[in-house]
Amino acid sequence: MRSLGALFGIVLLIATFPASLARASEDNIYLPVTHRVTAVTDASDLFSALDAERSQYFRIFPPDERERVTPTDTYPAAAIALLAGRFPDGTLYTCSGALIAPTVVLTAAHCLYSAELGGWFDRLRVAPGADRAGDSVRTPFGVAEATDGAVPRGWIERDEDVRYDVGLIQLDQPLGEQTGTLPLAPLDERTFQDTTFSYLAFGYPGDKPFGTQWRAPGQGVSLVTPEVLRLQADVVEGMSGGPLVTLQGSGIFGVISAESPFSNFARRVDTNVVEFAQSFCQELGCQVAVLSPAPPPPGAPAPETPQQPPALPSPEQPLAFTDVQPARWSTVLPGQVRISATVAAQVPLAEVVLQVAGQEARSTGPTVVLDAWLDPGRYTVTALARDRTGRELRTMWDIVVSWDLADGVWFDSQGRPKAETINATARALVEAFRWHLYGMSWDGRDHRGDMPTHAERLLPGEPVPVLVTENGFDRATTEATLRALVEAFRWHLWGISWDGAPHPEVPTHGAQLLPPEPVGPWFTPDGQPIPEAITATLRSLEEAFRWHLYGASWDGRSHGDMPTHAVRD
Repeated sequence: MRSLGALFGIVLLIATFPASLARASEDNIYLPVTHRVTAVTDASDLFSALDAERSQYFRIFPPDERERVTPTDTYPAAAIALLAGRFPDGTLYTCSGALIAPTVVLTAAHCLYSAELGGWFDRLRVAPGADRAGDSVRTPFGVAEATDGAVPRGWIERDEDVRYDVGLIQLDQPLGEQTGTLPLAPLDERTFQDTTFSYLAFGYPGDKPFGTQWRAPGQGVSLVTPEVLRLQADVVEGMSGGPLVTLQGSGIFGVISAESPFSNFARRVDTNVVEFAQSFCQELGCQVAVLSPAPPPPGAPAPETPQQPPALPSPEQPLAFTDVQPARWSTVLPGQVRISATVAAQVPLAEVVLQVAGQEARSTGPTVVLDAWLDPGRYTVTALARDRTGRELRTMWDIVVSWDLADGVWFDSQGRPKAETINATARALVEAFRWHLYGMSWDGRDHRGDMPTHAERLLPGEPVPVLVTENGFDRATTEATLRALVEAFRWHLWGISWDGAPHPEVPTHGAQLLPPEPVGPWFTPDGQPIPEAITATLRSLEEAFRWHLYGASWDGRSHGDMPTHAVRD
């Protein structure tokens, strides 16, 4: 048996696109759906049963910076709770949580309800401030039974969508009167834009001795969606439902939801979560403390409201895309995705156009917005800005739409290569480069009308190597292909020679011969692929190709230092 963090941290995120996504009313999607626990007749000790269960799946960002919290009988550690539960199919699990009222614990929805495991938990014990002493778990404030649980309506009706992965528990004892309670802290977007923002992640990790509380320092979070946070704190299974806590005021701004090899995720505490908790607590006659967002420091600029296109100071950048959403190469959840682009211009804009998946939006202002309905997959977004003098700038960026927010374009959340996507990318790069340099057509047709070439005559195409097979990467083929692409492109753009010698047989835009530069590595010494290195190379090649062939910028700005065949002013 795996603890719940492992069981759902990935599984719930890679579920197939639900047909029921549009069923629930947006107005009521956060209404609490409650579960009243019947009288507990099972006398088994869940803590003892789970003591022998150890976790195997986790995500730590080296170095492991987690610190054990002991003793745990002082605030705020006292308000962090160990949860031990059982689902109807007999599955035992552990989670974490935090007391936000004397009898109310905040945790993750997947710690309370799982359709796959039979629905609602049938038993759940809660021990705030639990600690380990020798061979047993110490509970300085006692152990309470859950008498009621609640999850947002959206968690059940939308097939356990991570955006609704927050839950509440009512206890049979007011243990929070002894431990103290943590306030909720809905933070504004400025905080998440601050890469120096520091916080603590609390919980009971499954890879440590059972019943020991740990905290992990984190710095910097990012919004994956308005509801979901991506974080770099060390989080492992068993910590699901644990709080992300601010250093000032010990306010809960997130609930740990899921782990993956590349990122960890939390459900953001926003207005919907606050109202969900207040609604549940109101029925019990209790109150939930809420911290107001911190005011900006003296002299801090007000949040940008791009109503008018800001003028750019440099005449070398008369047009620039100052912001695009979702972020370039990011992963978002399926369904309705808001896509936008904001332009800065020195002269008034004539038009800004946004396109993705056959859908289009236009604006004459600095910001264009498109609400697109996207199924899982990879999408390329194109934005074009044109000012009243006729000057144009194009930018292109890719996003991944997946139920697993740790999915990338070329590797999944487990670090496994996406064979079809990697092979398709390699094929497109090789074929486009062969055409551009030598006029070798991949399909025997003349493509000079839509893709520039330095060749004067048409040549037949040649087979393209396959990088990934059913057995994984072909290391020799992958290294040879990536090396050839990188070295040829460096030569073509800047005259950087891979062997120090001139190559008149390969066209170049370089005005002088430049010495070789290193490439790779893409594999470890023992032959294991390095996903980050392979991803970086494929991404840089795609972005450079788009600029060189079509003048489509990878960062929203013009690049006079890189040649392009696109018409430019």
